[in-house]
Amino acid sequence: MGIRELGFHPGHFSEKEGLKLRPLIKCEYLKTKQVCKGCNNGWMSELEAWAQAHFGKFVGPGLRPDEFGEIESIRSESKQLIRWLLKTAIILEYAFPRGDMPKVVRSLFPVARGIEEPTDFHIWAANICESGFNLHVRRGFAVWNGGILQPYQVHAESMNFGIQLNHLALRLFRCPSARPWVKMYLVQNGGVRSMPLDLTREVHYSFPHNHVYPTLESFMAALEVAADSG
Repeated sequence: MGIRELGFHPGHFSEKEGLKLRPLIKCEYLKTKQVCKGCNNGWMSELEAWAQAHFGKFVGPGLRPDEFGEIESIRSESKQLIRWLLKTAIILEYAFPRGDMPKVVRSLFPVARGIEEPTDFHIWAANICESGFNLHVRRGFAVWNGGILQPYQVHAESMNFGIQLNHLALRLFRCPSARPWVKMYLVQNGGVRSMPLDLTREVHYSFPHNHVYPTLESFMAALEVAADSG
């Protein structure tokens, strides 16, 4: 992402003392120490090398909208992409203060490691107008029930993860017995393309859509799920 010189203030959080910031450290040297050496230098390192080789060029700050469609080339690497996003969501959740309800349940950890096959996962990609870094890790997904939006309705095994890397946004969500869909009112002529890299289930829409996504938040809000009747 070209942010090695960017500085962070690492923080330590505790229930008694709250958040305490530590001295500034450059991104190049920042380590959260969330995993053991064997995993960090083993299967996680292999996933990172795969990600850099397959979609690293889409993370660079100079990505043009007309180049975005080329990301469809990683459709054939479906399991690896799910594993990389899932591993990233797990690490990010461990690096931030957590409540009593983890966003990524432990039953999904073997999927990230490649021990178990991924099921009921969906991946979407988008080009964000303004470059930057952002992320969301959540359980559940927005649900309309009786004409009322229920933003925190949760399936026990669901997860919802979105990450923005400069202009590239990727969203991974798992919604058993449901399928993804798009809020059609967001369509604007001449907008930036978005597309599903839908990898484990069929989606009954024509893509790409011409949606405009100025922020990761708008991309997250645009995608919902619907009950899969039958």
